[in-house]
Amino acid sequence: MRAARLVELGVATLHEAAGRRHLVRDVRLLVGEPFAGPAVTVGIPAGDNLGIHLALERAEPGAVLCVASAGRGVYGVVGELLLEAARVRGIAGLVIEDGIRDGHELIGPPAVAACGWSPLGTVKRRVRDPVGGDVALGGTLVRSGDWVTCDRDGIVVLGAEAVDAVIRAAEARVSKETEVRQQLSAGISTHEALGLP
Repeated sequence: MRAARLVELGVATLHEAAGRRHLVRDVRLLVGEPFAGPAVTVGIPAGDNLGIHLALERAEPGAVLCVASAGRGVYGVVGELLLEAARVRGIAGLVIEDGIRDGHELIGPPAVAACGWSPLGTVKRRVRDPVGGDVALGGTLVRSGDWVTCDRDGIVVLGAEAVDAVIRAAEARVSKETEVRQQLSAGISTHEALGLP
């Protein structure tokens, strides 16, 4: 399964294999375990989480909800109730460019990556349909259907058209690293094993 392989390869290896691009800045895994899946995007105004509720209604099991927020960590836009709704929907994880709340109750699944914790609550006002459009998340463009992988190292976004090629390149890196590891175990220096100048 693609999601499991992405998690196994890890964000650092995928990022290198993708040409050192597509990292989401300032958002970290705070709740649960590493995850991967196709993105469902949503953009929300500062302090308003209605779009997250709408996105959850449309998301398929295994999806990663990618929330671009103008709040940038000020508001707790997801708490225990929304996380329970996401669990029931089978959401793989949430990547939120804002804060989360109810830290004493959030254990996952699903896992949550966010800017941090905030007790500051939200309102729910419909302005426009915020679900499914392109969003900028931590300085990276995310489109619905892109593949998102999140672990303790960070978050990488891979275009749906490129993900399989990046997986192949990442697998080649893993093979090379296995060879280097064997050389290091045999006492060869990192300088020699890595062919450093």
